[in-house]
Amino acid sequence: MKFLMTLLIMLLAVPASAAERLLLGVNTGVPAQDEQRDITDKYKPLADYLGTVLKRPVKLEVSQNLSASERRLKKDAFDVFLGPPQVIAQAMKSAGYEPVARYPGKLKAAFVVMDAGKIKNLSDAKGKRLGLPDKDSLASNLALAKLRFSRMAPESHFSEVFHQRFQDATLNALLMGRVEVAAVTAGFAKKWVGEHPGARIIEESYEVPHFAFALREDLGEADSQRIRQALLDVPNTAEGRVMMEKMGRKEGFIPASKDDYSPLIRLFGL
Repeated sequence: MKFLMTLLIMLLAVPASAAERLLLGVNTGVPAQDEQRDITDKYKPLADYLGTVLKRPVKLEVSQNLSASERRLKKDAFDVFLGPPQVIAQAMKSAGYEPVARYPGKLKAAFVVMDAGKIKNLSDAKGKRLGLPDKDSLASNLALAKLRFSRMAPESHFSEVFHQRFQDATLNALLMGRVEVAAVTAGFAKKWVGEHPGARIIEESYEVPHFAFALREDLGEADSQRIRQALLDVPNTAEGRVMMEKMGRKEGFIPASKDDYSPLIRLFGL
């Protein structure tokens, strides 16, 4: 009898504790050669902060694989998700996720060439080879969107569209003459151009909102408001400032909504 009572208590306790736990998913947006442990350690302060403020366990799941994150989001796997804008837009469309906060600033891609090629704009690049990072990356999505909206079909405008996994590898292909044009995120491009004489940016893509936090559609109004407020209050609390210091962030987060990311569904052809 005592055994049965103990078992009953355990069975009743498990769902209650499980319901309290939140799953925070993070996608870094750009594949990197960092160790998975180092990447996870970078975002652990964020999970710890949310857990402290919300007074509930927060499990962290970090990935560099954009396709894998998108598949998980379609199944409502994450309660809270932090990721790049194209993934946020896809999560809105496919599973009803709602953006509530984001990093300040905007993002764009840049097209880079070497001076020896004498390519002044994308029209001059007709028949040349284009290098892009991972096909699911933001830089690739932005570059291809720029071409489509400029009425330059990538498969016909270029003789080849060549993907590399990493952004630095994409620019190295340009340096070695494997491609004549390369597109990466604008910040990365500007730094690289500054370090490589003869390299220059010929055009940039449209700007899009930065990485965002999105919440599962059925999370509940009370939980959604608490999470949103916890994110927006980061610079104003001791716990938030500690988290920012550990993550190396200088700024907190700003409000976000579906209106910020819904135009990206059309931009990226989602």
